[in-house]
Amino acid sequence: MRPTLNFGRIALFFITLLTLSALLSLHLLPDKVALRIGDVSDSDIRALRTTSYVDQLSTEQLREEAAARAETAYTSVPYAASEADQTIQDICAHLRRERALPTPSAQHVAALLRQQVGVMIAKSAQLTPLLQDTTAGYHIDQAERVMRAAVHSALENEIRDDHPADLTRARDEVTVKISASMLPRSYIPAVTSLAMAAVHSNRARDDRRTEAAREAERRLVAPQVNRIFTGDLVVRRGETVTAATIDKLRALGLQNPRLDPVMIASVSLLVAMLLCLVCLYLARYYPRVYASTKILVLLSVLVTLCILGLKLGDTVLGVRLSGSQYGYVGMLCVAATGMLISALVNPRLALLITALLAAQSGFILGDDLRFCIMTLLSTLVGIYAVSDIRTRSDVVRAAAALSLVNVALALVVGKIENDSWVDIQRAALWAVGSGVLSVALFSLGAALFERLFGITTHLGLLELSDPNRPLLQKFCQLAPGTYTHSVMVGNLAVTACEAVGADALLCRVGAYYHDLGKMRRPEFFIENQLGGSNIHNKLNPSLSALVLTAHVKEGLEIAEEERLPQIIKDFISQHHGTSLIRYFYHQQTLFDGGDSAPGLEQQFRYSGPKPQSRETAILMLADSVEAASRTLDKPTLGRIEDLVDQIISTHLGDGQLDECDLTLRDLRGIRDAFVHLLGGMLHSRIEYPDALKPAPGKTDKNGPIDKPADERLLVAEVQKDAAIGDPSSVAA
Repeated sequence: MRPTLNFGRIALFFITLLTLSALLSLHLLPDKVALRIGDVSDSDIRALRTTSYVDQLSTEQLREEAAARAETAYTSVPYAASEADQTIQDICAHLRRERALPTPSAQHVAALLRQQVGVMIAKSAQLTPLLQDTTAGYHIDQAERVMRAAVHSALENEIRDDHPADLTRARDEVTVKISASMLPRSYIPAVTSLAMAAVHSNRARDDRRTEAAREAERRLVAPQVNRIFTGDLVVRRGETVTAATIDKLRALGLQNPRLDPVMIASVSLLVAMLLCLVCLYLARYYPRVYASTKILVLLSVLVTLCILGLKLGDTVLGVRLSGSQYGYVGMLCVAATGMLISALVNPRLALLITALLAAQSGFILGDDLRFCIMTLLSTLVGIYAVSDIRTRSDVVRAAAALSLVNVALALVVGKIENDSWVDIQRAALWAVGSGVLSVALFSLGAALFERLFGITTHLGLLELSDPNRPLLQKFCQLAPGTYTHSVMVGNLAVTACEAVGADALLCRVGAYYHDLGKMRRPEFFIENQLGGSNIHNKLNPSLSALVLTAHVKEGLEIAEEERLPQIIKDFISQHHGTSLIRYFYHQQTLFDGGDSAPGLEQQFRYSGPKPQSRETAILMLADSVEAASRTLDKPTLGRIEDLVDQIISTHLGDGQLDECDLTLRDLRGIRDAFVHLLGGMLHSRIEYPDALKPAPGKTDKNGPIDKPADERLLVAEVQKDAAIGDPSSVAA
C-alpha cells in the first residue's frame, strides 16, 4: 500500500509548516526590556537562552591599545637643509654689517636677529667677541663654515616635529661638534647658540597617514565575543545598567526585539525539513497512519500545542520564568505530547516525533544540550509509563515514575554542570511538578482527543470492558450463550496476543462486542437454543446462511446506535472475514444434486472485509477455535493440537489472513497459546456413577440425551464441520 498525496494533505502540511514557523519565530522574540545606560534595574534579569554577544567595551579598549601601538607617519620637510643654510647665512651677514659700524652693539644685533631672522639669543653678551675682536672678521667666516658643517651633520638624522627629544639630541650634537672645532674659545658660546637656533625639525607628522595606520591596526583586532548561558544573571535588581549590560540584552533580543527575515527563513526551512522527515517516515513505515487525514490533523494539533505551550508557559503559570525553568516547562510539554501520541496513535511514532521535539526544545532554549537530553529521556519514560494503563492507579504510578526520573535527571545533570546545592533543590521541585503536570495533561488530553478524533485509548477500552455497562448487560440477558462464548473467546484471544506482542486489552474488548448482532435473533444460534428445537431444520440452506451472515450487519447497526468506536466496529465486521459457511454450502450442493452452480459459493460467504490488523485476525482464530473446541469428545492434548492446526490451516489456505500483519512465527505462537489454554479448559473429568448420570429427557452438550444415537452423532458432526467455516454461529 503506497498512499499518495492529495490536496487536503498538502494543505495540512503547509498550514502546519506556517503555524510552527510562526510559533517558533515568536518564541525566539522575547519580551522587550526598556533599559538604557545609566538606568537602575528594578528586577533581576536572567538569560532565557544561551547565546554569544560582542563585548563592545572590551573590543574598543583592545582596538585603542592596538592603534596606540601603530607607528606615527612622518613626511620629510622640504628644503630643511637649505633653510638652515639660509638662516646661518643671514646670521653671519647681520654680524658682518654690525661689526662694520663704528660702535657695534651686541644688543642691537640680537634684536635684529630676533626680528628679521627669527633667531633667539638668550644672552646677547655672547655676541660681543664676534663684534669687537679685531680678528673677528676672519673668524666669522670660519664660524659660518663650522655652523654649516655641524647643522648639516645634525640634519642627517630624523628630527621629528612632535618629539622635542629629537631636537634636543640634534642641538647637543651641534654643540659637541662646534666645541671640537678650531674656533677661539671665546667664540664658542656665541657660535653654538647661533648654530642651535638654525637647527629645526626635518620630519613633519602626517596625521592622515598616521590615522590610516591606526585604523588598520584597529581592524586587525577581532571583536571580543563572550558567551552567556541560560539562567545567567544579566543585571541584578538595583544595579546600574552599563554598556556591557546593553550588549547582553541586545544579544538576547531583550533590548530591541524584532523579527529577522533571515531567522524566519531559517526557522521555516528547519521546520519544513522536520515535517518532510516525519511524512517520509510515515509513508514508508506507517502507510495507514499516513493515509488518514484525521490522524495527520491530530499529530499537527498535538505538535502545535506543544510549541504553543513552550511560548505561553510563563503566562499560564503566571510567573516570569528563567531559562532553566523554561527547560522544565519544555520537558512537561514534550512529555505530555509524546504520551498522547503513544496512546492515541502509535508508541514507535511517538518516539520519533518526541525526539525531534526534544531537539527543537533545545534550539528554542538557546542550544542548551542538557535540556535536550533530559527532555528526551523524560519523554521515553513517560511513553513507557502510559503504554499499558488499565486503571486510574496506573495513572498515579505513571506520574510518580515520571517525577522520580525527572528528579534523578535533575540531580545528575546538576552535578555534571557543577550547579549549587540550592539550584539542584530548586530544579528537583520543578522536575516533580513537570512530571505530575505532564501526566495530568495527558489524562485530560486523552479524554478530549479520543472523542474529538474518534480514537480509543486503553482508558476508553477499560470503560468499554466493564461488564456492568447496560449494553453488555442486555447482551447477557438476550443471548446468554453468545455472551459466554464471547467471554471465552476473549480469554483465548488475550493469551494469543500476549504470546505475539499484540494489544491484549483491545482484543478482549473486541471479543466482548464482536457478536452483538446475535442479540436481534438469538434463537437462530445454537449456543442460545439450550437444547430446544433447531429453527434451521425448517429453513432451506440459503435462508439459514442469510440469517447467519446478517448478524454482522446487525451488530454494526447496534454499534452505531450505541456509538461504539470504529476500532470496535472493525472487530464486528472483520471477525468472520469472507469465510465460507461450509455446512449450509454443502447442504445446498446436496439439494442441487451434488453440483454447485456458478457463483453459489459467493452467496455462502460473509461480506468481509478480511481482518486488517493482528488483533482482528487473532479474534477470528480464537472465535473458530473456541466454537470448534465444544465438539471435542474426551479431549486430549493431541486432539486439541490437531483441531487448532486444522482451523489455522483452513483460514490460512482460504486467504483470510492475507491482509493482516501476522507472520508465520506469530501463527506458531498463537497456536501454542491456544493449545495451552484449551488444555486447561477442556481437562478430563471422572466418570459419575450410573446413579448420578442424567435421567432420560435431560440434555448433554450435543443435544437431548434421549435422542437416537444417530441424531446425536449428526449434531456433533454438524458442529465440528460448521465450526471451521462459521465457528460460533451455525446451529445443528
